[in-house]
Amino acid sequence: MLLYILRGVVALAGLIFIVGMIKPKWILFWMKRPDRLTVTMIAMLLFMGSWTGIAKLTLKPRDREHPPVESQRSLDDQNQLQLDNR
Repeated sequence: MLLYILRGVVALAGLIFIVGMIKPKWILFWMKRPDRLTVTMIAMLLFMGSWTGIAKLTLKPRDREHPPVESQRSLDDQNQLQLDNR
């Protein structure tokens, strides 16, 4: 449910940005002199915040019990460059 709300906020941020670039007074109706920079800032904060929430809800954390193969090698082996591409 929360995921759908965050996706709606992403769409709303895009709509706020587009409408605010055309008519900033429609978005910032409480300001005496609305400007496009403020509309852009509001839209970007909504966009970034909602995508951060979507990523936090959908991405799986890494499994700490089974680390990737790279970390099982010693540090000396990890630092050796394989220069022969055969």
